[in-house]
Amino acid sequence: MASPSPSSSPLDEGGAAGRTRRAWSPPEIALMAGSVLLITLSAFESLATTTIMPSVVAELGAESWFSVASGAAMAAQLLSTVIAGMLSDRRGPAGVLVAGSVLFVLGLALCAAAPHVGVFVAGRLVMGLGGGMVIVPLYVLVGAVATDAHRPTFFAGFSLAWVLPSLIGPAIAGLVTAHWGWRWVFGSVPVAAAVALVPLVPLLRRFDLPAGGEARPRREMGVLALSGLGAGGGILLLQLAGAGGGWAAWALGLAGAALTVWTLPRLVPAGAFRLRRGTPSAIATRLLAMGSLTGATAFLPLVLQRVHGWSVEHAAMAVTVGSLAWALGATLQARIVRPEARARLPLLGTTLMMIGLVPVALLAWPGMPVWPGVLGMFLAEMGIGFVHSTLSDLTLGMTPRSQHGAVSSWLQVADNGGSALELALVSLALAVWARTTLLPYAPAGAIALVLAALAVWAASRIPARP
Repeated sequence: MASPSPSSSPLDEGGAAGRTRRAWSPPEIALMAGSVLLITLSAFESLATTTIMPSVVAELGAESWFSVASGAAMAAQLLSTVIAGMLSDRRGPAGVLVAGSVLFVLGLALCAAAPHVGVFVAGRLVMGLGGGMVIVPLYVLVGAVATDAHRPTFFAGFSLAWVLPSLIGPAIAGLVTAHWGWRWVFGSVPVAAAVALVPLVPLLRRFDLPAGGEARPRREMGVLALSGLGAGGGILLLQLAGAGGGWAAWALGLAGAALTVWTLPRLVPAGAFRLRRGTPSAIATRLLAMGSLTGATAFLPLVLQRVHGWSVEHAAMAVTVGSLAWALGATLQARIVRPEARARLPLLGTTLMMIGLVPVALLAWPGMPVWPGVLGMFLAEMGIGFVHSTLSDLTLGMTPRSQHGAVSSWLQVADNGGSALELALVSLALAVWARTTLLPYAPAGAIALVLAALAVWAASRIPARP
């Protein structure tokens, strides 16, 4: 089935008025339904795993494996997003999406049945490989099937798909684990994943993606795959270094830093870390913004409980409010239709993040009132809602369809790499800071704030030179 041509965008026919008149096609409806279901399941799995991981390692008698079990999926996803982007450009997204779904379900099954922590970590690695191979082809399908008028709504829907899991996911996972055990959390998702694929089956059977562009040489594909493996492994080593101590931790940290510095720039467009104007700066903005937001989201409940004496339930409510703010920002950006206004949204969103994270960072001080920090987190999450969905739309719109697989891979590397790298930096900073008598959690909020400021700088360089 031929996809809607980008050249027929309603934006070329009168801007907002034309944009609102265009009806949704059946392939767009099917893609929206199936992709939102899959992302909702992925979000539930991610949030649920965070909740139940202490119970998992306790039952398997592997407390020291907590960091590895938590970070294995993220490390594997850095590799799979690169592979998925190359394969989507070379052979089309349909087969990649099916293969990723199969791997994701297989990983869940391995985790559910794991008799030993080694098997569980293997399952997490397979889950990460599958997760990266699911999200990237969904982005490619959106770029090919959705009209320019509807593409922002797709990415708003992707952000909204995290709202319900953030509201009920941790609670459901905790309830299931308390009554039936953590294995049921992993064992129940494969059935739901199969149901989520149903709306996509007719689209995948009919979808025709022209090859478009030259296939990458096998040697180049191999180098990129090794770079993905090196970046994931390097970040994982940095996280382990922060959790350990002594000379072994320093050795892990140095090895992880070397691997990350050498490999991560190879997984994003050339010039991203030099903030070259256009797509490279857009990817850098995404990486910095997601790193900042991830760090702040992890920092807020920690400091509310340890510094300000909040209960776990009340701290979780503050995080939930932030998730709703992200959804609000994503919804609002989809309603902004003028191209000039949309191009300014990343700068607006990162500025909101930087302003909002100032009172959040100050929560490390025991005398700081809590309500400005919670309000600041609401502002920061609304800012990421403007940034995240808009950058997906803008980067796909700035590149030809034949490169949408690579662009989708860059976006996912930015999401995963930025988040994982920020957490690794915080882990190392807290380990060093623990030797002082100053505010114990100050580095976590400070690093998130600095990354937000860098994201503002990167966002200011997104518009390409005429």
